[in-house]
Amino acid sequence: MPTELTEAIVTGYTDYRDDDRMLTLFSPTRGRIDCKARNCRKPTSKLLSCAQPFVFGEFELFINNDRVTVNGCDIRETFYPLREDVDRFMIASVCTQFCNSVIGQESSDEQLFSLLYHILSYLAYAESDPKDLLIAFLLHFLDHAGYRPSLTRCAVCRRDIRNDAVLFYSAEAGGVVCAGCPHGGKPVSKLALEAMRRILLLTDDELNRVVMKDTLRTELLPLLKQSCAVMLGENDKAVQLLDQMP
Repeated sequence: MPTELTEAIVTGYTDYRDDDRMLTLFSPTRGRIDCKARNCRKPTSKLLSCAQPFVFGEFELFINNDRVTVNGCDIRETFYPLREDVDRFMIASVCTQFCNSVIGQESSDEQLFSLLYHILSYLAYAESDPKDLLIAFLLHFLDHAGYRPSLTRCAVCRRDIRNDAVLFYSAEAGGVVCAGCPHGGKPVSKLALEAMRRILLLTDDELNRVVMKDTLRTELLPLLKQSCAVMLGENDKAVQLLDQMP
């Protein structure tokens, strides 16, 4: 029977039977892999340390038809500090769940994998505010998925709005909307729009440079939640997990 080595991050799990666990892996070359880690919950199991959320490593997979089993793992990073901070753990869980919502099986996505890896690294080891990192992740996630908000032109009439004094944000319309167009959106500050523009210009290894005041975080997060809900649907697990955040 064939075995395969693949780098991956554990993006989810479900306990199964007494000692087993079903893992969801995100591989940059194979996309989503649903697999079983047998006996991994036993204290003596060699899989105990790798069958945990956020673990990054090279997994050895045993493939039998459509069934995949974890044989072993060369762990590269556990992002252990995430387990010591409730807020950072919650945000890391939100980010991995968003990836699970869009990655397909046998579908490579090295760009999204890079985004997730860098966000987990900064959440675990950087001094950045975790909500700043969440906002950065959501913006780049939406952009990657083809739902980049319109930020310089009205999403309805396509007129340049950078000099407008009164603006609105409508997730349904696709971003910022001028006062002259029907929108049903919420007022948005020019500071919030400029912050989003600047964040989208950053590369993955620059996202720890995002620093915002509480007032700006409070304005941006609900807008991005709305855009994610429009993209994935209100009932998506990632959207619901995001809604549970304070």
